[in-house]
Amino acid sequence: MPQFIKPHGRLPTIAIWVFLISLFLFAPNTSVGAQRSLIGTNGQGKILIIGDSLTIGTAAFGSLSSKIMNIGLWTSVVLNTHEGRKASVGADLLVKSVSADTTAIVVALGTNDMLSRTETWYPKWVIDKVMTSVKNLPVLWVNLEFSDTRSNWKNRAVRFNKELVKAKTRYANLSIADWNTSFTPKSGSRFIEDGVHLTVKGYRTRATFMIPAITRFGTDIVNATSTTTTIEPSTTTTEISTTTVPL
Repeated sequence: MPQFIKPHGRLPTIAIWVFLISLFLFAPNTSVGAQRSLIGTNGQGKILIIGDSLTIGTAAFGSLSSKIMNIGLWTSVVLNTHEGRKASVGADLLVKSVSADTTAIVVALGTNDMLSRTETWYPKWVIDKVMTSVKNLPVLWVNLEFSDTRSNWKNRAVRFNKELVKAKTRYANLSIADWNTSFTPKSGSRFIEDGVHLTVKGYRTRATFMIPAITRFGTDIVNATSTTTTIEPSTTTTEISTTTVPL
């Protein structure tokens, strides 16, 4: 009768280790390769837009993210928005949200800060807090505007916007989208009763304002950087984190 030899108990363990080691040795490099694949041929990767309820409305009614993708400068658009968000909170969030493939940032914050903060020192402080959290990436900051019916808030917005202009002398990577000058409320494109939020047409007007501003911003970035890279762009995706738009 033929005899069967029982395998040695250590052989399965050795085989498992050989298999695991081979996986490690021949696995693709995800730390560098995956990050670089997110950068397009023009050197641009993700544009991060961080905002409050005004950006929620602009995205919902003005198709903001898809229109930015149509510009064709970035491989992906990420909208990180939350109702009531202050710039002070946004600064802390930026530290966590900026990734290796982020090449541009749009900040649309400050409105909620000026609703409650009356200190004259505050605008400079919070602008510096945001700008020191962006890791020297190019920033386009959308400035503030309130309804004429809210004179206290409007005066604070003026103070904030002046500090933004002064900040450009401290931060070469800062650009300003002058919503304050551009928006002239009339007929359907206006503030609603609270003096802060906009009508549906107002949000569409805000999107119409932002797209050319972001296009100029992105073009300036591309012109200021090398375009000799041959890395293929990744599949473009849009991630949106929003809450219900207050009307």
